[in-house]
Amino acid sequence: MAMTYAELKTNVQDITEMTFTDAQLEMFTKQAEQKIYDYAKGLPLLRKSKTYSNSSTLNGTILPTDCIYVHNVSIQTSERSGNYRYALLNKAIDFLDEAYPKTTEIASNSHRIEYYAVANNNNEGSTLYGSTLELRFAPHYSDPVTIVVDYHFRPRSITEDLGSNSEIWLGQNYDSALLNGVLFEAARFMKAEPDIQALYKEQYIMALTQLTDTVNTRMRSSSFRPQSPAAGPMPPAVPSEPK
Repeated sequence: MAMTYAELKTNVQDITEMTFTDAQLEMFTKQAEQKIYDYAKGLPLLRKSKTYSNSSTLNGTILPTDCIYVHNVSIQTSERSGNYRYALLNKAIDFLDEAYPKTTEIASNSHRIEYYAVANNNNEGSTLYGSTLELRFAPHYSDPVTIVVDYHFRPRSITEDLGSNSEIWLGQNYDSALLNGVLFEAARFMKAEPDIQALYKEQYIMALTQLTDTVNTRMRSSSFRPQSPAAGPMPPAVPSEPK
């Protein structure tokens, strides 16, 4: 069952028997989406890839404005008779500044770029808005290279869709998690009775459990080579009855 934003707003107000403003419903929905996406970080739809062609590594490379954090960085070369990519090691910016202080240093073919760090690009007095993150590299290389960045981002909110019949992945596939998440946020806003909040929270957790099962087990397994779910915590030992 799929759910559009128009249907979501109607369902929330029907279930709670309350009337909310559009701004309030948008706030509930965005808060629920953020928590769901942060809870299920392994969703493939939360990853993007950005390629910087003919880029210099002497200066910082600005990350996209929708980048939350970086998964990995690789350099694409023409080695091995094709487009060969090798991954860089993530290091602290202090390590790069201490180990490779000279920005004019050039890496040779035998000593290629090995490390990257995520640094703040917004210096004091800067008027730069949006992303203030950039990548720094070491050892430095004067010739342009192709950099591939795999990073985590947050998809568009269902509230930002232009048409009332538009759908997003959550609304198409896990509308129960989205609906119960919005209901829980609305209940907190209304200062609903504790038993009502507990009911919405219970349904919300059940829906999130189904989603995380898909992310952590189904998407990392196959029918040919199934993967067992991660072991849960050991139950506490039951004390023996006194004799």
